Amino acid sequence: MKSAPTVVLVLSGSCPDRAIAIEQMLLAAAGRSGWGDRLEVRLAGLGAGAGRLSAAGIAALHTVGIDAADAVCPDLSRRPDLMAGVEVVVCDRGKAADTLLDREEAGEAEFVCLDDLHDPAPNEDDDDEPSISDDVREFDGVMDEVLRRVIAKSAAA
Repeated sequence: MKSAPTVVLVLSGSCPDRAIAIEQMLLAAAGRSGWGDRLEVRLAGLGAGAGRLSAAGIAALHTVGIDAADAVCPDLSRRPDLMAGVEVVVCDRGKAADTLLDREEAGEAEFVCLDDLHDPAPNEDDDDEPSISDDVREFDGVMDEVLRRVIAKSAAA
């Protein structure tokens, strides 16, 4: 008997490029590891985290062999149905997780925050985001660990 896939929501509150990059890289890692059919990966943004992939995002993902030229990150406030059945939320930053934790629809979901797995380069101004190419390099270095954490959380359920 085949079990239902683990539902994972990839979330960003900072920019759609980050969310789309994480989603695409997580899907690629899951496919390489044989977990591709055991995960249902959804995508959403909060506020500025929703929107279309930029030209810079397209170029950055090409460096790791991913073509996501037409990707769009839906706004979670307009698509609350994306939270239905979510078991694991993968966030670009803890700020996004903090925002979602206050929502009832987060339920019992477990959270994995990428900024807990790597130390982003310090910025002179905390409002400055690293470039998407820098983010993709950072995400590429931690994506196998993200997948391990998602798998561990799904195995514990």
